[in-house]
Amino acid sequence: MFLRLLSDVRWRAARPPRGGWTRSRRSSSSAAEPHPASLPAQAQVVICGGGITGTSVAYHLSKLGWKDIVLLEQGRLAAGTTRFCAGIVSAARPVSIELKMADYSNKLYEQLEQETGVKTGYLKTGSISLAQTQDRLISLKRIASSLNVTGIPCEIITPKQVAQLHPLINIHDLVGAMYVPGDALVSSADVSLALATAASRNGVQIHERTSVSHVLVQKGRVTGVETDRGQISCQYFVNCAGQWAEVFTPPLHSFPSTFLSSAAIVDPDGRIYIRNWQGGILSGGFEKNPKPLFTEGRNQLEIQNLQEDWDHFEPLLSALLRRMPDLEALQIMQLVNCPETFTPDMRCIMGESPAVRGYFVLAGMNSAGISYGGGAGKYLAEWMVNGYPSENVWPLDLKRFGSLQSSRTFLRHRVMEVMPLICDLKVPRWDFQTGRQLRTSPLYDRLDAQGARWMEKHGFERVKYFVPPGKGEIMSLPSAPILVCVSS
Repeated sequence: MFLRLLSDVRWRAARPPRGGWTRSRRSSSSAAEPHPASLPAQAQVVICGGGITGTSVAYHLSKLGWKDIVLLEQGRLAAGTTRFCAGIVSAARPVSIELKMADYSNKLYEQLEQETGVKTGYLKTGSISLAQTQDRLISLKRIASSLNVTGIPCEIITPKQVAQLHPLINIHDLVGAMYVPGDALVSSADVSLALATAASRNGVQIHERTSVSHVLVQKGRVTGVETDRGQISCQYFVNCAGQWAEVFTPPLHSFPSTFLSSAAIVDPDGRIYIRNWQGGILSGGFEKNPKPLFTEGRNQLEIQNLQEDWDHFEPLLSALLRRMPDLEALQIMQLVNCPETFTPDMRCIMGESPAVRGYFVLAGMNSAGISYGGGAGKYLAEWMVNGYPSENVWPLDLKRFGSLQSSRTFLRHRVMEVMPLICDLKVPRWDFQTGRQLRTSPLYDRLDAQGARWMEKHGFERVKYFVPPGKGEIMSLPSAPILVCVSS
């Protein structure tokens, strides 16, 4: 497979010169390394997962002065979802903390190659988010306003300006677009390897082909981990296991994510993204009818390409060809179909478990791991070292979920709704439709009969407003005076 071969070649080139991390004998390449280093008996921190989040946490912990760290990866570094990531690093995010994480990640990746000597494929190309409707353009203007306030250059442009920036784009149905010149492209696996290289040089021990089977807990606190190569005593455990993270605790659900492997354009109305890739085009998207994945591929140590499903990909392919008609004459190199994890509310999971002290989680990136990975790793490392992060990460805190959101029935239905919503326009005060009425008050039926309209918070149904019996959903409201404040 082309992507696999490319990753292997870069992997050998990126390995640290003095045996900074090791592979177990079970590795297919163990003939060249017959005596892997043994696991330490104890460490301050054990990190489970060698993808972009795990290596980022290790990198930032070592930068903050913690050196007694062991990172364990059941396969090879960056061989999970990170390996198949599209590699678009964009700060165009509607949630403030996500915007800040992506902005930091971009700045980190830009200097990472110079710091480590490992090529990361970083290329500042900018990104263009397209709008086919006025409602979408208004949404992009809101995001652009947030970016400009944060100090990130951004502008709303016309369809003609889109054609000037990217001549292959069909602009006939566009009403405008948002251009973020600072957005970038990277090779996700190589970024992860560069972070691992820097962490290793700072004293972090990295062991591949080592699976974590149990987290040991005594009196409500982490005391160690059990692996297939022995036990390690530790004070802190960090779960960065991606789609395997659910084995330990967080409410996650996997979907196959599909894209073509054969510049950075985001067409949310068409549900697709496009970037240049090795002299060709890489495109993917978020279908309206995702297929949940619970067990297929979960027993693999490394994520492999799942079975091709061209019928399922056809709507995204049609949207791609409408947006770039010149691609019809080109040959498709490969259809990649691999799992991606999504959370019940479309925000990643970060923080310390409320039930077990010393147990930290960073997972559920909702197909934005490369954009969030650098910043998320930084904030979690600060949380562990200082007791709190430098930014308000409350919207991402693990504590926002309870046992109800961890059931497979809830996840299967909720995440079927979540993935299509990534591209959908969301009006103010919108609410999820799945996983409802899990917790209701004794007055629920009486309030509902009186015209209550409901919202959900942590599984509880709460009244949002009332519509009197006999009235429609759309109510005319009396005009009210509006105070407009203008800053000088």
